[in-house]
Amino acid sequence: MVDSVIRLREGEARAFAPEARATPPPLGRGQLHEIHARQEDGAAALAFALCASASGGASGMAILVRMARGGRSRVVLNGDGLALLGFDPTRLIIVEADTELDLLRAGLEAARCPGVELVLLEMQGGFAKYDLTASRRLALAAERSRACVIVLYYDANPRATAARTRWSVASAPSVPIEADGPGKPAIEAELLRWRDGPADRRWRLEWDADHETFREEGNRAPMPCAVVPLSFVREGASGGGGGYSRTA
Repeated sequence: MVDSVIRLREGEARAFAPEARATPPPLGRGQLHEIHARQEDGAAALAFALCASASGGASGMAILVRMARGGRSRVVLNGDGLALLGFDPTRLIIVEADTELDLLRAGLEAARCPGVELVLLEMQGGFAKYDLTASRRLALAAERSRACVIVLYYDANPRATAARTRWSVASAPSVPIEADGPGKPAIEAELLRWRDGPADRRWRLEWDADHETFREEGNRAPMPCAVVPLSFVREGASGGGGGYSRTA
């Protein structure tokens, strides 16, 4: 493995030291986790969460709770794309809430339901209702039901919560293949907080379609200044193929 992997994006370079390449901790069941991302990296954050939840042969129900008025920037899910990510789309139920309080209540009730393996709550900006008390309720519900509860927090600064892990996820430059063609979709995952071990670690992960998972990049340099979105992420909600899509 190379001594470091250099990310070039938007005129900035970031080094990934080899000592930061320990195995990422899992998004374990019975726990509350947080994934922070910019709104434009929402597809990357969702893919990271769904792929982690699909590992280990998960087959129970998954519930995504989001605001009913998500705006033009909201990521649109496509069943074929979910399947290509190794996630059975028949497992997923989408709940839309009118207010922040309704979203938290729906997420809490979902986390308490038997047979629910994954609960995703999409939040954006300040979201004042999500505080330490609300996060403790979600963590307790997850512990009792053994569900994996993940808060997807877009365009927001981390705050004190009861989350077991806190991540920052973003899309990343792909690595060129033969003839300088675009390589595999990639993401960057940074562990900001981990209650059970050291944090402040980063991983550059590539999509492995054969095994339907993200894996660490091998001994190759990334393509400078070329960010390739996740597989089957496209502009617009219509069109052939697809997985995640973002309304233009």
